[in-house]
Amino acid sequence: MTTVAVIAERALRRLGVSVVPVADRPLLNTSVSPGDIANNALVDLGIIATDEVPLSQATVVATATIATTALQKLGVIAADETPIAADQTLAQNTVQAVHSSLVAQGICDWTSAEITDAVSEEYAGLTAFHLASAFGKPADPAVIALLEGRIATVARVIRAKNLALAKVTEVQASLASQASVSWPNTGIPMAVAEEYTRLVAMSLASSFGKQVDPQMLPVMEARVRRMAQVLAAPESAENAVMAVHDNLVARGVARWTSQDIPGPAEMPYEQLAANRLAPLFDKRADPAEEMLANRALAQIVALEPSGRPVRVDYF
Repeated sequence: MTTVAVIAERALRRLGVSVVPVADRPLLNTSVSPGDIANNALVDLGIIATDEVPLSQATVVATATIATTALQKLGVIAADETPIAADQTLAQNTVQAVHSSLVAQGICDWTSAEITDAVSEEYAGLTAFHLASAFGKPADPAVIALLEGRIATVARVIRAKNLALAKVTEVQASLASQASVSWPNTGIPMAVAEEYTRLVAMSLASSFGKQVDPQMLPVMEARVRRMAQVLAAPESAENAVMAVHDNLVARGVARWTSQDIPGPAEMPYEQLAANRLAPLFDKRADPAEEMLANRALAQIVALEPSGRPVRVDYF
């Protein structure tokens, strides 16, 4: 006699699924944090997100300075000149109007007192465009989309880490809703870290103007699903063996418990369990194996413990 676990392992091997002890599976036994997945996805998109704010995003530029730069761009004043008070006031009010428009469009979420070097030139360019008519200067409407697009990109990069973390949660929720995974996103197995990274990067791509191959989505999800099945294989296999046993008991075939399965019945149990497991691993159940297993079990039940046929008394 042998245990249910041993029969389960044999059923998996019959399907070509190798069961490795947990202690010997570092990639399956080691977790990766959502933060690492988020960072890796951003790097995959060519976006470097750091915990420290770059100087170009940390140095605040006053609206007065942006207003003066806008007047210089229009040629109203020279680089070494100081604008008259009226022109400076008009330009500074225009900077505020530009900022209010950007906030209203959802392009940025900082205040006008938090405009940094990362976008100050774009602010000055937009301000110059809106001031142009007041000074009889020509202006190209195409510049608006270009400059607002640059500011939007900077805003996304500033918020990139939080956005990426949110996408990790979305990817996890999507996989869980498909019953593909059972682990929480607080600890993603190392074995599927690359797949999660690619899935998060694909989800983030449009936010950064990147293109991805949509055909890779089902490929990555299938790889995660396959790994989840491998992780759950021992438990699934034992459940399959117990399902076989319970079915045999219900049919009056098995006259033994799951703790004392007869040696001759081990192979039929293995064959029947393998057929139950087959769909989980994209395999086809073998009807011939099913028939042989049931025939073998019928022969085993027809024998006394001594091995002689059971004598039937008719009344």
